[in-house]
Amino acid sequence: MTVASEARQYYEDQFNCAQSVLAPFARRYGMDLETALKIATPFGGGMGHASQVCGAVSGGLMAIGLAKGISTCDRELKYACYDMAKEFQSCFRELHGDITCPGLLGYDIGNPEELEQVREQNLFHTLCPQFVGTAARLADEMIG
Repeated sequence: MTVASEARQYYEDQFNCAQSVLAPFARRYGMDLETALKIATPFGGGMGHASQVCGAVSGGLMAIGLAKGISTCDRELKYACYDMAKEFQSCFRELHGDITCPGLLGYDIGNPEELEQVREQNLFHTLCPQFVGTAARLADEMIG
């Protein structure tokens, strides 16, 4: 199973976009799955349904941090991780046109009326799995 398909499976199993992208990497890099799922929870729906950065993008950034982040002061490695994060966001934006929920879905899910439109149009089930798959694939490719 690819990382992208595993991430989409987590999403189908009702985890949010950020959780779904981070989960496959947690196991790979020795992070407890329960901890990873808890940490990623508030990033779903563009930061807690605040309609900010897409949770799939946040999950991808967390995966990059898990694999390439630092735990001691190392300026070179820190900036290498920052560069990878910028490249990840740039690639995601190139593929999908944006990295925010409103830019990707066409609605501000922080607004209850617009959130209802997203639900009525089933966008969480038609568009978001694509974003989850892309974020997981890109993070996996960049991490190497």
